[in-house]
Amino acid sequence: MPDLYSDTEAPWDLLAKHLAGEASALEEQELHAWITASPERLPLLTDATRAWERGGTLAEAFSAEDVDPAWQRFRVAAELEPATAAVPAAVMQPAPAAPATEGGRVVPLWPALASRSWLQLAAAVLLLVGVWGVLRSFWPLRQRVETITVAASAERRQVSLPDGSRVWVNRHSTLSYAANFNRTARVVQLQGEAFFEVKKDRGRPFTVLANETRTQVLGTSFNVRAYGAEDSVEVAVVTGRVAFRPVRRLSTGTDSVLLTPGQRGVIYRVAPTAAVQKPISDPNFRAWQRRELVFDNQTLTQLAQTLARYYDTPVTLANPAIGNCRFTGTFAQANLPQVLRVVSLSANLTVRQSAAGYTLDGPGCP
Repeated sequence: MPDLYSDTEAPWDLLAKHLAGEASALEEQELHAWITASPERLPLLTDATRAWERGGTLAEAFSAEDVDPAWQRFRVAAELEPATAAVPAAVMQPAPAAPATEGGRVVPLWPALASRSWLQLAAAVLLLVGVWGVLRSFWPLRQRVETITVAASAERRQVSLPDGSRVWVNRHSTLSYAANFNRTARVVQLQGEAFFEVKKDRGRPFTVLANETRTQVLGTSFNVRAYGAEDSVEVAVVTGRVAFRPVRRLSTGTDSVLLTPGQRGVIYRVAPTAAVQKPISDPNFRAWQRRELVFDNQTLTQLAQTLARYYDTPVTLANPAIGNCRFTGTFAQANLPQVLRVVSLSANLTVRQSAAGYTLDGPGCP
């Protein structure tokens, strides 16, 4: 029999709750997201099926009273007619097949079933119920369910998901989700940056998987920045509450944070991998989505960094002293040369353009 417990990263506690029918909707969603995050995890379910076919090894956990309820749950999950007999079909000899004979002696066709104890059969049936439920949830993976991809290149894009949630996808970013998104699980994959306005559904959490991190909410608005070239993933919350953690749980159990409005979570791609909670320090973290830049007495060092990220063009200062100057102003849908011209006039600077980008130079503020 395959060793089902050789994968130490597997959420065995969640799987056990699922098999026992005790998992909450949130736990079912977490188990679903764990397997969908990596297709090679699907063989775990195959191994569990084979374990059932070979007899199961969980007999000590169940009693004879568990068999009939378990069998009924299986028939409902499989969308069959309700069972009329209290004894599960697995214990019956198949009617169409005649027993084989060997020298006048009757030889059972299923010796394994014939030799199993009643408790072993109870365990096997209950295991089948859990495995069928999980397999049925992930059957679309085996059927190559269509994936819908929203890719933004030079311009941002806005998309409405099947559940009514809205997503703004930033430039050079990609959002993908299963075509049956609204019928199975609300899970999306993100590469790059996106702003989410999630429609509330208390029975089904909304999950964003991005660069080995997991962001999970019920209904809220938040920004996720997860570009592959950057050394961290960052989530900033506008409304509601957001749970943020790495996909691979740490043994300490202190790897996640619960974020509220005005807070951001950061997970660095090198140690430490636990989520770190911080206040939102950049008022323009969602400027790309609102198409508006707001500067309130910010230093030119901060301003140059914001402009470089917003316009995806390098903006540098000719000398560090210029960075101490401060600027206040608002720009709505302005291009970079227009912004730099206003900033340079207010701070007594000049703007120099080159193949490498833009440079602010001059004596600067007094």
